[in-house]
Amino acid sequence: MRGEAANYAKPGNGFLLFFRVDDFNVALSNAHSLVSRLDEAPHMNPNTRIMKFSLRDPDGYYVSISALDPA
Repeated sequence: MRGEAANYAKPGNGFLLFFRVDDFNVALSNAHSLVSRLDEAPHMNPNTRIMKFSLRDPDGYYVSISALDPA
């Protein structure tokens, strides 16, 4: 059954990747060079007071990237 489910599951379904990076501006620049648009523009998370943005990888998985330390 497991193999069958893999044949029907769509890429990007049900999985979130979250990364914290040392250099937020470099990560943002790299992201802009890899994807045509961000799913979530850079902004400060009001709860953590840390900058973050989100995108979809080429397989459709949601990727969220945030600064390691507050701005």
